[in-house]
Formats: sequence, structure tokens, C-alpha cells
Amino acid sequence: VAKKKIGNAVKRNKIKRQLRNIINEAVKKTLIKFNYSYLVIAKPTMLNSEYTNIKETLFQSFKKIK
Repeated sequence: VAKKKIGNAVKRNKIKRQLRNIINEAVKKTLIKFNYSYLVIAKPTMLNSEYTNIKETLFQSFKKIK
């Protein structure tokens, strides 16, 4: 989910595409349990972060949930 506070439509869509790609990779590596529902909310700081940093942070969070 990317709220309007993050930026214009181009920036929100970029973050959503990145998050969607990270989630797909997490599913392939089975870091996500399928009997739960996950809600990933984009933060404004993600605009300045690199893709690899966002990916590492989310993967660490998914490992904590396990």
C-alpha cells in the first residue's frame, strides 16, 4: 500500500512495483507463510533508499515473523 503522502503517482507506482517484486522473491524463497495475511505499507523514506536495502529489511522482517 502506498499512500498519497509519499509522492505523485509515478513515485507511488515505482515503490509498489519494487515491493511487489520483493514479495514475489520472498514467496519463491518461502520466507512467507501462506496461512497468514501480510500488509506491507510503503514509507516515504523508501523513495531515497536503494532496492537492495529495502529488500534486506523486508527479508529480515519476514524471518522475524517465522
